[in-house]
Amino acid sequence: MTEVRFTATCDAPLDITFEYLDDYRNVTEYWHGMESYRPAGALDHGPGSMYEAVSKIGPSTLKSTIETVEWEKNTRIAYKSVAGMDSSTTFDFAAVDAAHSTVEFRIEFRLPGGIAGRAIEKSLEPFVATAARNTAANISKRVAEYYETVRADARRRAADLPDK
Repeated sequence: MTEVRFTATCDAPLDITFEYLDDYRNVTEYWHGMESYRPAGALDHGPGSMYEAVSKIGPSTLKSTIETVEWEKNTRIAYKSVAGMDSSTTFDFAAVDAAHSTVEFRIEFRLPGGIAGRAIEKSLEPFVATAARNTAANISKRVAEYYETVRADARRRAADLPDK
């Protein structure tokens, strides 16, 4: 099994970082190589929610069905594959201060196929490491952009309030 870890530092409070990464509609914006990520059931977040994922890593296109196995608001989201590529993914969230947060990301995966699968897995490690670095940078960038949008929306709503 191959494991990749990285930490992304975000210029946004913890709750904003969690909110952005908890929304499945954002996955293809930050996850390098993720081509498609859609709900595969009635739930679209939280424990028991499931997703169909298609990702491109190097020369390979990988498909999986993923289930949310842990979900603790502003603390952790963990996924495990239930079909396709054998993988588990964890996001651990922490506040740095009132305006900054970190996300520690860990993914473990194993390709099917015995010895041949392990050989392909080994050949994909450099692509996975690059994808992880790009994903960390994307998370930092996209969360900051999302936070700016949230702040701008709040300013607009405040400006629209009638004077008392």
